Amino acid sequence: MKSLRVVIGLMAWLCGLGGCALPGPASKEAAPPRPAKDAVYLAALDFRSPADPALAARFNEVSRLALMRDQPADLATLNQRLAVSLTEAQSLLRSQGYYEGRAFGRLGKPAGDTVPATVTFSPGPRYKFGRARVILAGHIPAELSADPPPADLAQAGLEPGAPARADDMLAAVERLAGAWRNRGFPEAIIRNARYFANHETRELEAEITLIPGPFTRMGPVLVSGAAPVDQSYLDALKTWRDGQPWNQALVENYLNTLRRTGLFQSVDLAGPSASRAATDEGETRPVRLALKPASARTVGGQVNYDTDFGAGVKLYWENRNLTGHGDRLRLDLPLWTDLQEFTAAYRYPFLFRPDQDFIAKGGLLHQDTAAYRLWSGSFSPGVERRLSRHWRGALAGYVEGGSLEDPGQTQERFHVLGLPVTLNYDRTDDLLDPTLGARLNLAAAPYAGDYHEDFRAYRGSLEGQAFLPLGLPRTVLALRGLWGGIWGIDHSQDVPSSLRFYSGGSGSVRGYDYQSVGPHNDRREPLGGLAQVETGAEARVRFNETLGAVAFLDGGTVYAQADDRLFQDLMWGTGAGLRYFTPVGPIRLDVALPLDRRPGDSAWQLYLSLGQSF
Repeated sequence: MKSLRVVIGLMAWLCGLGGCALPGPASKEAAPPRPAKDAVYLAALDFRSPADPALAARFNEVSRLALMRDQPADLATLNQRLAVSLTEAQSLLRSQGYYEGRAFGRLGKPAGDTVPATVTFSPGPRYKFGRARVILAGHIPAELSADPPPADLAQAGLEPGAPARADDMLAAVERLAGAWRNRGFPEAIIRNARYFANHETRELEAEITLIPGPFTRMGPVLVSGAAPVDQSYLDALKTWRDGQPWNQALVENYLNTLRRTGLFQSVDLAGPSASRAATDEGETRPVRLALKPASARTVGGQVNYDTDFGAGVKLYWENRNLTGHGDRLRLDLPLWTDLQEFTAAYRYPFLFRPDQDFIAKGGLLHQDTAAYRLWSGSFSPGVERRLSRHWRGALAGYVEGGSLEDPGQTQERFHVLGLPVTLNYDRTDDLLDPTLGARLNLAAAPYAGDYHEDFRAYRGSLEGQAFLPLGLPRTVLALRGLWGGIWGIDHSQDVPSSLRFYSGGSGSVRGYDYQSVGPHNDRREPLGGLAQVETGAEARVRFNETLGAVAFLDGGTVYAQADDRLFQDLMWGTGAGLRYFTPVGPIRLDVALPLDRRPGDSAWQLYLSLGQSF
């Protein structure tokens, strides 16, 4: 709306150049009724534009009458608002290219506590863009003469003959200056911009004076004051090479990238007016930064509850700049009655190349569930590479060892070695609460180890998620699908529990006990399986900035063999939940019911945690 008001103001000035008349309420059409003493009314609005209905809709956004329709006033005040609105209507006509258009208005007789207010547009012929002359108050270096920056508005996207909308003209002028700032002239400005409505040809013409300023090359990144990170970290994020013509868009992208790291409280260009210091022609100018570091350490926790584990707490500590290179170390300690875990995750960015990070994760785990009793330690170092804007790949080693007690068996020691490869695609609009886009996660790995006896196996999984707006306000359909399999062994009990598939619970098929969906022994103890299929659909509605609700349907199962009839005999659960949105993600409360309830299954399940279900 602010840009529309600027355009209307510009068109009001153009109206003065064209000598157009602005009919006011003093004309016959706008003569007000005689005011009634001490009476106040609300305006009942009627904006009419038969030739171009969009005019009435846009007028409703800026009209003084529309903006103050809920404020009662006497007839004299309503008439003054109508007079101002008619001036705004004339400016709106010209902003849309109707330079011969007129707007008429009148107040009707009071009816109860309202007064009819009518504004009618008579737009007339629509002008088009005509000649747009650009005067360059400078010169272009010889190295750019073969491919010079745009020298007219047509090259900046303003097509001659298009409807003469003022906002299109202003946007093209801004693009013209921006194009020069991205082609080696960081100080390029528009000094004068004159616009003419040619009533003979019914065209809008322009004369633009552009001052390029000195031709400048991009230099190194320098920091004013103490730098909170290593110079190598700042250099690794650069998207330009030293000595190339200045490109302001690359500078802005660089600043935004630094802001997204979370390492800085503020990121700005140092120096007068974003480094607009005096520069000789062809001089190399550094990109000088003013960085204010953010707190590197965070300590926090959250409380969880679900029917599977009861109440639990998760504590964490994180350092986002451990060695001054933007490297992160995070420690997590989730504690439940039947599950205790300690994990450490480390990431060192820009290992050997700007798009590659070193990653490592390790932890200790104790878990005592109906499926098994486990004590283990694991460690996984590797590298992750950004393949493109939306794709990432990772290669890591994996080692795990400990002791495991399966249902009906004695405690057995085990160890596992693996080489997982992952490929991830993410084109969603939000990491914690996506409303649009899709995700794809592919994982595959060979494993070898010892459990009961030596084994070798190959494990793979594929998971996809999609988030689709439903066309209703703040309503999203979230979809999920998962498939996985293990090959090279005959029975799930031949490999440790960390390699098997389990389903059921908060993160898979809601409505069933944790790990309970799939094969069981005679005592109804879960055994896990060698293949898994899951699917889910969730309709998410957000009522306001803090509250929302969901309805969901989950399905899935685990198969004893990877070559079983997959996608058959799925078990289904359904339910609903509430969402409370916070800056760190939504808090979810879900109640789920099993649709294929078996003897021993609970009638319902309750989940309380941080973050969406997927």
